Amino acid sequence: MQTSLYASLLIGLAFAALSASQLPRAAAQSSTPTYVLGVSSPLDPLVVDLQGQTSSLTILSGVSGLSLLGRGSILFINGAWLQSASSLDPTILLVIDSTVLNGVPSVVVGGTPTTLQNSIPGLIKGQVPNLPLIAEGLKIFNTLPGGTQQAAALQVIAGFDYAVGAEFAWAQQHLTNVIPAFAPLSTGATPNTKTSPASVLLAATSSPPGSWAMVLQLTTDTGSHFASAQIISTFTIFSLQNSGSSTYKWYNFFANQTLNPTSPWRNFRENDTINVNPNTNTIISHGPGSLITSGPTTVSYTIGVTASEFATSTVSANQTQTYMLKNTNVTDTTQSTTNVGWLHNIDPRSSSGKLSFSIIPGWTDQIPTNSGIDLHGTFTSTFVTLSGGTITNTASTGIQLAVSGG
Repeated sequence: MQTSLYASLLIGLAFAALSASQLPRAAAQSSTPTYVLGVSSPLDPLVVDLQGQTSSLTILSGVSGLSLLGRGSILFINGAWLQSASSLDPTILLVIDSTVLNGVPSVVVGGTPTTLQNSIPGLIKGQVPNLPLIAEGLKIFNTLPGGTQQAAALQVIAGFDYAVGAEFAWAQQHLTNVIPAFAPLSTGATPNTKTSPASVLLAATSSPPGSWAMVLQLTTDTGSHFASAQIISTFTIFSLQNSGSSTYKWYNFFANQTLNPTSPWRNFRENDTINVNPNTNTIISHGPGSLITSGPTTVSYTIGVTASEFATSTVSANQTQTYMLKNTNVTDTTQSTTNVGWLHNIDPRSSSGKLSFSIIPGWTDQIPTNSGIDLHGTFTSTFVTLSGGTITNTASTGIQLAVSGG
């Protein structure tokens, strides 16, 4: 199904009295109270897909109906309606924003899904440009003392039906206000979704009062957009709190790339490059370094800040990332303090070539307090087919990442 099938069902919603339509119950995986804003017909594709996910589904006639939502509810929004309605009445976004800021997992499907993300104050913005983004889910957990939001997001770039199911499973994972564990996100029991096998450990050490706070966990899921593989990327960003510096601030980034090759394709190479604005951003540490693996190998590195080494930080605060690799050679391709990268060469004839494959590089970004994150990443995945052990076809795909704010 395409978003154009339901984009014409735009409705003019106002702050009038609530008139909610309760849909008939149907066999579903869940009874989580789920609300739909921006559609009117029970036959709308968004509604039909959600009926397959939950037996408790309500169409809202207007934004005043958002008063029904509390913790434990999920909100889905027709993105085409949101674009049109908010351009005519900007206060609509303010009402929706208040619902999101109250911790309700909210999903925009169709239109420009990032409309909601861009309207939330204090949210670090993470986007995947140049790909057909279908849906984005957003969950706010808390607001840090400086005004930065602690949030999680899921972006699905292809497949309307797949996107609705994946976003619903993701939203259910975030019904509570518990900050997500630092691990690759899975979209649960959603069709065609594979869980990353990576073993992830996170240890934070600091000299009081410094500490790391998660500020964004952004997951992108390509679904079946690429013929050679499904790529699930989870970018987790931490902010250093109470550094003692009035001049600089620091962020740790971890980029989990999980490749799920589609038969007969096999994993062959992952080439990741991170570039930051040289005028305001400086990468002061990164990992892993270059290494060669054959059998299962534990990869471990530490990034962060050491007191007195970097600008005016008065604390030492580091995070250690640990995960497994095998049959993979890693080359650190870093060129400068504004350009870091890694080239992973994977043996396509091994299990690492045939099965789900994950890597988790990371880096620390130092930024003046009067500036923000200004970062772009390119993550290129290459896959091959084999005949008698000989490479017969090669295909390269991948995603880009743009992060700003903070």
